[in-house]
Amino acid sequence: MGLNPEEKNLIGSMKRFCYWCGALEAERGPLIGGLCQRCFAEGNRLLRAPAELEVTICGRCGAHLIGKRWHEAGEGDAIADAVRATVLSSLKVARLTDAGIKFLRPHEVPELELRVEPKLTEGVIKIRAHGKVHELQVKPQLEEARVKFSLKRSTCDVCGLKSARHYEAILQVRGKFTRERYSEIRKMLQQLAAEAGKREKAAFIANVKEQREGFDLYVNPASLARRMASMLKSWFRAEIKESAKLVGQTRDGRKKFRFSILARLPSERG
Repeated sequence: MGLNPEEKNLIGSMKRFCYWCGALEAERGPLIGGLCQRCFAEGNRLLRAPAELEVTICGRCGAHLIGKRWHEAGEGDAIADAVRATVLSSLKVARLTDAGIKFLRPHEVPELELRVEPKLTEGVIKIRAHGKVHELQVKPQLEEARVKFSLKRSTCDVCGLKSARHYEAILQVRGKFTRERYSEIRKMLQQLAAEAGKREKAAFIANVKEQREGFDLYVNPASLARRMASMLKSWFRAEIKESAKLVGQTRDGRKKFRFSILARLPSERG
């Protein structure tokens, strides 16, 4: 049986209230899951932050480790940047939807205001978040947190390669040329490596060895050695020959080679 007009009027006149504190919806704003605005905010934290963090930073170049990946240091304070990036990667922001509660990364939450302030001398990070857990909230809620951190000095992958003088290829520069031409070639190759290193940190000359009619450059990666050889061919008409030697395999089972690239320049007397 349906409701009669009197029963409908009675239901329509009933006032909705918060089941927790009893506040009327008309006074506190729209209810969210049966809770008034204040009770909902008190029972649903916006921010999830760890109590303590370990910040791993490379003692050689200042890069910092997030998860399993190293990130290069910026132009500012390397330690402050590392602390800030580490805490941002660990923060979660609550978002309640019809599908249930979700914990998102800060950049995934619209209209979130987040301030992260490392206090290096105190060993703490102050966090201030201003945002909504639910879209029906009239005002964003404000939360603050303090996270303790400790610094761990380590060596990043690239600095480890440089320290071990790792190389993928040997560029063998050969030819009878004057001291001036020899110096010019060395300088050009070193400059090319320096420019490559600005774009790719793992690009470098690991070692240089003098030879009877030239010199050997131990280069990482092999693609940089090939660019060097290409430049010698273009500028000095060098004859290029390349060979490869199997030296092992990578962690995922692929064959690992070391390359020898011979760049023989036309002889020059002077």
